[in-house]
Amino acid sequence: MDHRLSRRGLFVGSAAALLASALGGCDGSPLTAPTGAPTLRPPDGTPLAVWELTGGLVGTAMLALRPPRLVVFGDGDAIADATYRSRLDADELQSLAAGLLADLRSSDAQKPRTAPSPIADAVVTKISTWSPSGMLTFTAEGLDEFKTEHVYADVFYDARDRLAAVHKKVSATAQPYLADRVRLVAMPVDGEPATVNTWPADVTLPAPDRGALRRADLSGDAARAVVRTLTRDLDQRGAWPAYRTTAGDIVRASWRYLLPNE
Repeated sequence: MDHRLSRRGLFVGSAAALLASALGGCDGSPLTAPTGAPTLRPPDGTPLAVWELTGGLVGTAMLALRPPRLVVFGDGDAIADATYRSRLDADELQSLAAGLLADLRSSDAQKPRTAPSPIADAVVTKISTWSPSGMLTFTAEGLDEFKTEHVYADVFYDARDRLAAVHKKVSATAQPYLADRVRLVAMPVDGEPATVNTWPADVTLPAPDRGALRRADLSGDAARAVVRTLTRDLDQRGAWPAYRTTAGDIVRASWRYLLPNE
């Protein structure tokens, strides 16, 4: 079976909102511009905000490689899809931080919600924001699918929209994100694809873990060899080239740059 095209099984379960108290914030729309930088910010290397998507019609290997949709750090560095990079100015950063804290500490966000009906291969949205007392997080299965049914509080959509606005801004700059560390993922292929490349001699094929998935986080010369010789699935559509290993096995493989906090 070609795992590039495999589907997840039925995604069953209710969403959970995991919330904690935070410093006071104010409501705001995405990318409004109050004056001044955040008075407190996370330690270097710790994200201020993270937007992640999991699940959906995505194979096991792609899930293992999928990066966060957006990560914003306390110095304003913003990275979208581990592919594009930009920087928020002090006002944009303050607006985002204050708005997300207000969203996640809202009384509406803390109200019990009706468990949604299970959706096959539902996408799960996870948004986290830093506070001095710890990360505040909510996780929602089928956030977009259940919008008209009002399963989730409007503030969850507000938080998602704030980060979506930043993601759009970062992606529009088209400044590539590069790093000296990469994640390599490979999965076995059943059958003989029409085109099969030779696995590069200077890249070590990761050992398989449970489920035959192969993955490794690499740095230095090993990372540079991957970037130089293996094709990257830049648009995350799953068009991974096939390679024949020295043992005669066929795998599909791709890679991405690791984020500073990974």
